[in-house]
Amino acid sequence: MKALSLAFVACLLSGCVDLGHVSAHPETTVGYFSGHRAGVEACLAREARHQRLRLQADDPLPGGVDRFNLLDAHDEAVAWIEVATASRRETSAQFYYAPDEPDAARAVAAMLARCGSISA
Repeated sequence: MKALSLAFVACLLSGCVDLGHVSAHPETTVGYFSGHRAGVEACLAREARHQRLRLQADDPLPGGVDRFNLLDAHDEAVAWIEVATASRRETSAQFYYAPDEPDAARAVAAMLARCGSISA
C-alpha cells in the first residue's frame, strides 16, 4: 500500500516540470570558446544582462557539466545552457531554446558572438 501511494505521488509530480519557453523539443546550438570555463560562464552571464536576461545556475550534471537557465524579465526560462570543459584551453556550451522563439535565438547568437574570443 505504501509503495502504491509513493508511485501515485511520483506520477503526479513528474508532470509538474516547468519547461518555460524552451519546449519539449528545443533547437540546439553548440559553441566552442577559447578559454577556461569560469571565464566563459562569466562572459555568458554578462552578455545575458546585455540582452536583458539573467543566467541562473541549475544543478550540475555528472561529469563536471555546469547547467544554467537563461531567464527573461518574468523569470521564465527562454533557454537552457550546459557548459563543459572541452579541452585544456577550450570550453563548450550547448544551448537549448524553443524553435519558435526568435528572441531567444537572437540572444543565443549574440552571446556566442561576444564570448567566442575569450583568452585563456
